Amino acid sequence: YLTIAQNDYNNNKITTTTTFNDKRYYSTSRNNEEETSFPRINKFLLAKNLNPVFIYHNLNEDSVRKNIAKETKGLSGIYMILNKETLSYYIGSASTDRINSRFSKHLIYLNGSKIVKNSVNKYGLHNFVFIVLELFPEIVNQENNKKLLDLEDFYLKSLLPDYNILTEAGSSFGYKHTEVNRIKMKANYSEKGREEIGSLNRGKTLSSETIETMRQSALNRKPLDYTEQGVLNMKKNSKPIIVKELNNTVYGEFNSIVEAAEALNCSTKTIQRTLKSPSKRLKRRWIVDYVK
Repeated sequence: YLTIAQNDYNNNKITTTTTFNDKRYYSTSRNNEEETSFPRINKFLLAKNLNPVFIYHNLNEDSVRKNIAKETKGLSGIYMILNKETLSYYIGSASTDRINSRFSKHLIYLNGSKIVKNSVNKYGLHNFVFIVLELFPEIVNQENNKKLLDLEDFYLKSLLPDYNILTEAGSSFGYKHTEVNRIKMKANYSEKGREEIGSLNRGKTLSSETIETMRQSALNRKPLDYTEQGVLNMKKNSKPIIVKELNNTVYGEFNSIVEAAEALNCSTKTIQRTLKSPSKRLKRRWIVDYVK
């Protein structure tokens, strides 16, 4: 997956020049606990060889949420939700103009990952950081969507995020890794893995002008063919959907085909075809089915 991701970016004509610290957002009011958490987060990112584009602390504050909505508008890419207390984290991808909706879904409305939901309820929203790890340089569509998923898959397999691996305790779906298995999987994240992440990120930081160009390109795209009423009708008539990884780990549950399609960066027709197929497999990565 590293080769795929590198080729995608090597073929991209965008030139990137910004430094690591250029795009961080903090609240204007910081307490002592928040001040001491910043070095810990920086140490975590350096240990993982990560060079993020945006880092948002103090997620419980309206000003920070507004910054997320404003700065990620029209953009797509890979994001991380990090627990400052435990340093456990979740990684996901967001298609064009969906980064803020992913943030809201997981951390504000708490109807995304159940593991993230339980963790936010336990530790509080103020103990989480929302990080945009990498921006995808193209407007996401059905043709290039696999590139975005390949990039997400690379991060998932390289970093093995706890919140993605674990399933809800007591759930009848999915597979829960034992602590021993988790330690073994973490051990596989070797120096080589860190170097691969580093080489993927090295030289890929984006200038303000580049980000704005990507944003405007996305905002100028043609609107979806579905009318607002059509989307409402599809949501109303749709059954809840469950999406699992091929190893039976629950990826997420969604109220409708429309929501599942948005989360998986594909069309509703693709979801419908998958549901009708015997294997229920989508893009050789997920198993999609109705909640029973």
